[in-house]
This record gives sequence, C-alpha cells and structure tokens, in this order.
Amino acid sequence: MHIVSGFLRAAVREVFSTMLGIEVKCDENQDDTAEPPVLISGVSGSISLTGKMIGTVFLNFSVPMANAAAGKILGDDNPAASDVNDVVGELTNMITGNLKSKMADKGFNCALSIPTILRGQDVSVNAKDAQISLRNVFTVPAICGGAEFSVECFAKLEGPLS
Repeated sequence: MHIVSGFLRAAVREVFSTMLGIEVKCDENQDDTAEPPVLISGVSGSISLTGKMIGTVFLNFSVPMANAAAGKILGDDNPAASDVNDVVGELTNMITGNLKSKMADKGFNCALSIPTILRGQDVSVNAKDAQISLRNVFTVPAICGGAEFSVECFAKLEGPLS
C-alpha cells in the first residue's frame, strides 16, 4: 500500500465516523494502484492540490450512496441535489484537508482548491504525468445495503516521499 493511500484511508474513516457516525471498511490488502484512465460515475467531489504536491483527489459516490450520506448528515430522507452536492463537496474538502496536513508533516506543503462537483456516468479521468495514481474502495455497511464508494488520488511530488 502506498503511504498516500494510508493517509487517505485514515482520513476517510475519521471523517465518516465524525460526520456520519458510521464505520467504513477498506480491504487493507487491496491493490491501490489506479491505471489511468479511471472511470468515475455518479456524484464525485474533486479538489486540486498545488505546491510541493500537485494533483487531484476525487471522492466518488453512486447517486443513491451520495443521497443517503447527505440525508444522514442533513437529517433529510430526500435531500435536494444541490444539498447533496454541498455535502459531497464538504466531505471531499475534509478528506483532502486531512491528506494535506499529513503531507505537510512529510515536507510537502500544498494549497487546496475549492471543491468541484461532477455528475455523470463513465467520466474518464486521465492523469498522464501523475507519479502517484491511486484508487481506494470503501464499503459502508450502514448505508445502501453495504454500498461502495471510492477515493482516487492522482499526484506528482516535488522530491522523494519517505
């Protein structure tokens, strides 16, 4: 497992525990390598990183999973699409902010963009120059009958990571 995947997995667990009060699971033995292009579908939040770490982090939910997560946070069984977008953007921001902090501790200071929300099916993401190309899949037993979501990270580092 790549060290960045370890940071992302810990961030996802913390954010989902704090914000949704639920446990997420990730197979620690899964291959975290993502060969571009990667297809994402549903509702995705993305945040770009600039500085000593340059790249993008995507938080990718199916539409039912995004609606269920937003509904849990907002206390609304039928949240509006704009509210779902806001929740997905904020979750993406919290997870990526946690990654930013961990990378800064390793000497890779960076700044974050504001979240962007993508909706669609089979959106192709191709980060050709990324040194780091990762995909981590999580299961949420408490939502949508054990639905899965993923976090992708495509990045380039200024210097070695230890």
